[in-house]
Amino acid sequence: MRLARTALGALALAAAALAAPPAPAQAPPSSAAPPNPDELLGHITVVAGATRPLPKIGVLPSLVSDPEDVTIHSVVRRDLELCGEFEVLPDSAAPDGLYLSDSPVDVKAWSAKGVEAVVSVSGKKVAADKVELVGQAFLVNRGQAPVFDKKFIVPLRDVRFESHRVADQLIGALTGQNGGFASHMTFASGSGSLRRVFTIDADGHDARAVSPPDQTAIAPAFGKNEQLHYAASVKGDEYKVFTPAGGPLPLPVKGSVYGIAFSKDRAQVALSIGVGSTIKLFSGPDLQSIKPASEVGMALHPVFTPTGKLAFSGEGRYGQRIYVGDKAISPDGLFASAPTFCNHPDGVKAVYAVGVGKNTDLVASGETGGGLVRLTQNQGRNGYPACSPDGRLVAFFSTRTSGEGPGLYVMRVDGQRPKRISNLLGDSLRWDPLPPGKAVEAKN
Repeated sequence: MRLARTALGALALAAAALAAPPAPAQAPPSSAAPPNPDELLGHITVVAGATRPLPKIGVLPSLVSDPEDVTIHSVVRRDLELCGEFEVLPDSAAPDGLYLSDSPVDVKAWSAKGVEAVVSVSGKKVAADKVELVGQAFLVNRGQAPVFDKKFIVPLRDVRFESHRVADQLIGALTGQNGGFASHMTFASGSGSLRRVFTIDADGHDARAVSPPDQTAIAPAFGKNEQLHYAASVKGDEYKVFTPAGGPLPLPVKGSVYGIAFSKDRAQVALSIGVGSTIKLFSGPDLQSIKPASEVGMALHPVFTPTGKLAFSGEGRYGQRIYVGDKAISPDGLFASAPTFCNHPDGVKAVYAVGVGKNTDLVASGETGGGLVRLTQNQGRNGYPACSPDGRLVAFFSTRTSGEGPGLYVMRVDGQRPKRISNLLGDSLRWDPLPPGKAVEAKN
């Protein structure tokens, strides 16, 4: 087939990684029957149903109505609930008391509620454009001495972002590793030619379109200085690279761009570009210096692993497979797409989508394959996973009709505790840290 050049044709190719496998470069021998995907996955039981007990923690309620205090309380509680490391007591279960900004923490009373830790936060204006954010964490078996006690002076306009940073440090004080909520996601959403790039906070707040409506946009990714890049077609032209500030950006290779990825340190960029009748992978230190990076055809959804290796979904004998470098790590016969790599405390986890009948499930393995684990099952189409900056969570889109319904979810990398953060659906999801903030730690 000839590679589609129109907007609708390009979108069909970009979506092919979750819909149906492209034709392989060479048909398999007639005597070879392709493996049955249902049989390949049939013996792998989904792990999401086996939830383990989590430590209970309490968050001090607040009777203060100042918007800064309301913001930090709502952000920190939400992040603690989403992080999947704790069972957070509802405010209604808190011990009786007067919860003002300077109220002391009665660790003994909280201990009687069965919690293992207590978190206290507050926010108040200290100048016209400055806010003081305070975070404390107490372990009930250590009494009244906090294991975390910090105060930050932050710009008024950044209270929500900096509240996420406080939450991340509180998670770190209680688990040994900071959380990943001082971050943002980007994705493409829409159908046909009406597709735009969106950004959204890691907790589902402030979803907004950032590409203009006259572009058909796909494949967003955060690049150097966290500047957003994406591919877009204007009036049915080829897909070219844009940023919200403008474009198209010049490339040394001609052809429609179907995928963009940047390494964690932003020192490398990779592009999936239509070349002749297939899609090839290119990479380099910047957009103007890209060179061929793989001979595998139909190379889509490029991504860099935490160790700096280039991975993607590419053509296999019977359909798309996940490659790290030029080595396939997903089983042949499973139509695999949209890989992401989580730098989990227990080791790097590869998470990707596989087609199962009319549905799509998420599976996980090691960075080099093997030990395949099924994360979803019988819950509609689940795809386009993205790992949190701390490596402990994976976000994904799901069309499930049970539970909280379709939308954007986050869950633990082991498949447990999925929680919906938005009712939006999309594709090409990315999850990256925010740029450094302007908070200044103050002495207590």
